Amino acid sequence: MRKLIVFLFLINISYAQNVVAESDSTKPIALDAVEVLAESRSITTGLFLRDAAPSDVVSKTELEQFNHTDIHRIVGRIPGVYISEEDGLGLRPNIGIRGTGSSRMEKLNVMEDGVLIAPAPYASPAAYYSPTAGRMESIEIRKGSTQIKHGPFTTGGSLNYISSAIPSEQMSSVSLDLGSFGKTLLHAKSGGTNGKLGYLVELFSDNTDGFKELDGGGSTGYGKTDFMTKLRYSFSDAHAIEFKYSMTDEISDETYLGLTDTDYSSNPLRRYRATALDEMDADHTQLMLSYAAKLSDNMTLAVVGYSNDFARNWYKLNKVNGAKLSTIANDPTSDGFSDFYELMDAMDSVDDAYRIKANNREYYSSGVQAALNLVLGGHDLQVGMRVHSDEMDRFQWEDRYKMAGGELVMTTEAIKGSDSNRIDSAEATSFYIEDRFQTNLLTITAGMRYEDITVMRDDWGKTDPDRSLDPTQREHNMSIVVPGVSFEYALNDNQNLSLSMHKGFAPPGPGTSGVTDEAVDPETSMNTELGYEKWNGYDGVKLVYFMNAYDNLLGADTAAAGAGTDALYNGGAIDISGFEVYHRRLLVDNGSLQMPLELSWTRTSSEFAESFDSDFWGDVSKGDELPYLPENMFAVNLGVNVDKISANLSLKHTSEMRTTAGSGSLVTGSKTDATTIIDLGLRYDLQSNIKLSLGVNNLMDDDGIVARRPYGARPTMPRSFSLGVDYTF
Repeated sequence: MRKLIVFLFLINISYAQNVVAESDSTKPIALDAVEVLAESRSITTGLFLRDAAPSDVVSKTELEQFNHTDIHRIVGRIPGVYISEEDGLGLRPNIGIRGTGSSRMEKLNVMEDGVLIAPAPYASPAAYYSPTAGRMESIEIRKGSTQIKHGPFTTGGSLNYISSAIPSEQMSSVSLDLGSFGKTLLHAKSGGTNGKLGYLVELFSDNTDGFKELDGGGSTGYGKTDFMTKLRYSFSDAHAIEFKYSMTDEISDETYLGLTDTDYSSNPLRRYRATALDEMDADHTQLMLSYAAKLSDNMTLAVVGYSNDFARNWYKLNKVNGAKLSTIANDPTSDGFSDFYELMDAMDSVDDAYRIKANNREYYSSGVQAALNLVLGGHDLQVGMRVHSDEMDRFQWEDRYKMAGGELVMTTEAIKGSDSNRIDSAEATSFYIEDRFQTNLLTITAGMRYEDITVMRDDWGKTDPDRSLDPTQREHNMSIVVPGVSFEYALNDNQNLSLSMHKGFAPPGPGTSGVTDEAVDPETSMNTELGYEKWNGYDGVKLVYFMNAYDNLLGADTAAAGAGTDALYNGGAIDISGFEVYHRRLLVDNGSLQMPLELSWTRTSSEFAESFDSDFWGDVSKGDELPYLPENMFAVNLGVNVDKISANLSLKHTSEMRTTAGSGSLVTGSKTDATTIIDLGLRYDLQSNIKLSLGVNNLMDDDGIVARRPYGARPTMPRSFSLGVDYTF
């Protein structure tokens, strides 16, 4: 595994980063390079990113309101963000922005501290890894024309996890939460700055027995441990380096298999006996070395080298009686289904009735990125560069089992590498330039991104597990220029109108199934955004109308969203548009009582502009709507702060949505249910350094179907409780 980066000194320009004040009472505050270091924030985050609007940030204070570990719940309040739950725990995030599709976050730039963190964002973007949300200091969503700076995906947006900062003074804290379903959460960190040296050590341990009820008994939960450390050395007030190391270890008893509608109506939490051995074993490590400098009063520089290794083996049920798990969606009375269904909870079976696949893969990514920012003559100019490579090494096999006395027993052990045996890899070089300048009341931000990408596949098939023969090979090179421009007109000091346009782009992976030479084109679109916003301290409102016109929609037939062939498909032209509304206000602020209110609403429509037939989307007619795109989403967060007590109540409503492309009324069996999830968080300051907390998730115990992928109806987490204590010293 690669642990070292050849650290190339590439020039890039970055001047100002806006970070949300922890009080959440003002708009983001611009900090230059040296101020970022002085405030002990990550020098990577501080220099690679410009401001993010308050509507698109979940701050440290907001994270503490509910102490969520599920990224779906954390970002669900942000307008324009679509989620599709899978396990009810947030282990396998499915998040989309402005209609990009939510499956496996494959159309997002997933970053940590401004650096790509997805296992193989170019070669295999739909991978099973997301940073541990519970240990983060804040979460950012970045939308619109700002995407040209991040890439490679520029259609919808980026999800940026911001890790804990090195404290400016010596500080240690320990928090412990105990809750329903055997939940145990321990978060400890210690750090400080002494002269030129700063450090942070952090441990995050999250364990639960799970809420699903396995036939015959057994765990359906997970154990997850994170460790992170940061070291920073400031050569002077203008120069500093920072080293970051993090690792994650996960063992989760999760499955791909959901339930039939009949079984769901009887017990939404049931899990079939046939999935008793399903387990994900995953390990992730990250290394980052960053350098930040203030070269002059108007020039700053940031460079970072990074390396990510991710190894995982999801050992999970793949076929029953020779049938794929997608069969579970069939009517139990249909021909040929009864034999499959009866094996879901059989006590005994014939040999080889169950096929359990070891989805064993290793991912590597590494690179160097840089940013240089120059403020000169009224222009805030930023230039960036990234050289990146990544790889997915797939080495899989499929064992066979029988059921004996209600226990799965192996009957045929497969040869490792006999199911899928290939390496997908990619190399990419990207540049961007962005200029922000003002003319009277008009602020113009214009830029462009260039990506040169080469994707490759070496495939040994299913008959050469030792990789002793020459593999079949495929290589494809693509390059693209992605322009963008935005105009902001100041109506007064607190209000402005905006218009932005940029090109959307999503690169395809190395190919289809690895057997054919079928060409798959990149996804492209034209994205337009009209907005109005008004801010006055904490109070504010933001209205956005967005339009994404796709020339060529791209889809991937992953096991999570389709048949698992990993084939790529083009879906032709499609139009997606919607409204985003965000409003927050202090309803009461009289010194002894505060009542903050936050509202968000997203309304979305989609329409295929042409008819076509594909294995992934099925038979699509012109005018059909995209699946897993709710028409309405509405979120409310109401807080009450009195003396030492603070309480927050959140509500998230998601309308029903179709699970296959179509038009007209939604049909039972091909849609999700409308859901309304209410969470409650209470905190009490026992002392200045000791806080007690109580949490209730899904207060009304909504048990509607939240998804039908992968393979069957799936629930969210039922009502759960937690008690916690946070001690700082």
